[in-house]
Amino acid sequence: MIIRTIDKAVGKIGDLSFQLSLLVTVFLVVAITWEVANRFLFSTSSVWVSEVSGYLVASILFLATGRVYREGGHVSMSIFLDMLSGAPKFALLALIDVLVLGLALVVGYATYDMALLSYQLNWRSSTTLAMPLFIPQMFMPIGAAVLALEAIRLLVRNVYGVCRARKGAQA
Repeated sequence: MIIRTIDKAVGKIGDLSFQLSLLVTVFLVVAITWEVANRFLFSTSSVWVSEVSGYLVASILFLATGRVYREGGHVSMSIFLDMLSGAPKFALLALIDVLVLGLALVVGYATYDMALLSYQLNWRSSTTLAMPLFIPQMFMPIGAAVLALEAIRLLVRNVYGVCRARKGAQA
């Protein structure tokens, strides 16, 4: 019962992060369209669109990574996985989840440390916009945390799958 509640909560967090990445994508499209129209119609350029676009692409990638991992949307080689079934398949999936969790924790820690340092030292971009760098950087540890939660969620499911498959084989 408690596992299902946690499972649903993590799923909602992953979905919320993904929905936020979709909103950022819409804003990115609007900003780029604005910039193209501005250049074509008025022969002027906005100061912010070029710089902010790069930040937005990075935030889209990090915010969507948890849900994409949950749905198996990342590039992967499944030749060995496709040859397995039952407990060995769930065990391999659990190992992959552990590796993804480790990667998410390392990336999350490193990017959190970077964003915190940028905030503490008031680092800004060296452009006319002079954006505080912690603002775009904060999306990286958030995305890594969502990825870590999704990896834990899938790890629990796959460990349960190993146990269930073993019980079925023993019966």
